[in-house]
Amino acid sequence: MRELKFRVWDKVMMKMFKPQAISFDIKSSVPFAVSVHGRSWEPVGKFELLQWTGFSDKNGIDVYEADLVQISSDIYKIVWNETLATFELVELRGSSRCNISAITSGSVIGNEFQNDNLY
Repeated sequence: MRELKFRVWDKVMMKMFKPQAISFDIKSSVPFAVSVHGRSWEPVGKFELLQWTGFSDKNGIDVYEADLVQISSDIYKIVWNETLATFELVELRGSSRCNISAITSGSVIGNEFQNDNLY
């Protein structure tokens, strides 16, 4: 079984957290509550859940959904492609897309929530 990791963006506090636990509905497998350090369970709607892609960048940093990655002089955002059921890199200032495996030659430089100056 592959390892699943998440981080969460708190939409109210405008801060990234590593969740202690995520609670899922047993029947639908949809997340409904998140627990972060020092706080009790809170509704999942307060957070943006971001999944680990399974890859690390060239510096060994785990790459998550919504991360911004620089490869050569281009900046890409990590997005989930629902149709293909895979993560992919989408160029910020263009329309090109790359296979997620290209991440191993790039560097994470931020994420879409905390680095809007890169857009």
